Amino acid sequence: MELTDYRALLIDCDEVLFDRNSGIWTALQPLLQSCPDTLSREQVLAEYDQVMRGLYPRFSELGFSGLLCFAHRQLAERLGLKASWEEGMTFARSVCDWSLYEDAPGAMLYLRKFYRLLVYGDRDSADREAFCERLGIVSEDFLSPTNKPLEDRDWLLTNDLEPKDILLVCGSSADVSLANGLCLIQRGCSEPHVSGAADFYINSMADLVTQHQQSLRR
Repeated sequence: MELTDYRALLIDCDEVLFDRNSGIWTALQPLLQSCPDTLSREQVLAEYDQVMRGLYPRFSELGFSGLLCFAHRQLAERLGLKASWEEGMTFARSVCDWSLYEDAPGAMLYLRKFYRLLVYGDRDSADREAFCERLGIVSEDFLSPTNKPLEDRDWLLTNDLEPKDILLVCGSSADVSLANGLCLIQRGCSEPHVSGAADFYINSMADLVTQHQQSLRR
């Protein structure tokens, strides 16, 4: 299929639109200042991701801020550091300061002319209004991964969509098992992987816009 064959994009907010890793790395600096060992950014983020994977089954119990708070404390323990719950909550609230990738706003503005833009990710209800405002989407177009919209027949019917109409636009760590159409965004990859399950391999949202324009000309 071509990019122009889809009616909606389901976009992963934290790997495609928001620079999640830079946000986490920046927010962890107060904790890491007391670390006796020099750890690379990649090492710290790998440890953090492992902690988050272990905590994610408790998402419905803790909420997103709760997950981040517990992840901060568990990461501190893994690194042999001490951290208070107040420091954990400060870390959790830093999600509101995560920056958008530079190309995201312009790409969203262009793509909404051709697609219904749906964004998925984990956010607390108190943060959703400001989050959606930053992205220029209405609140009902922000979806939680836990709701599995591509499997939800009622949601699809209400929105006059079929799974084949939706292109999942995500980073490498997303669950892509249910995607009928998959666009993998490989930011910062000097040699993008171009074989496998994805239909499109693209290195940025700006490149997605360029490839869509090329599809229109075909």
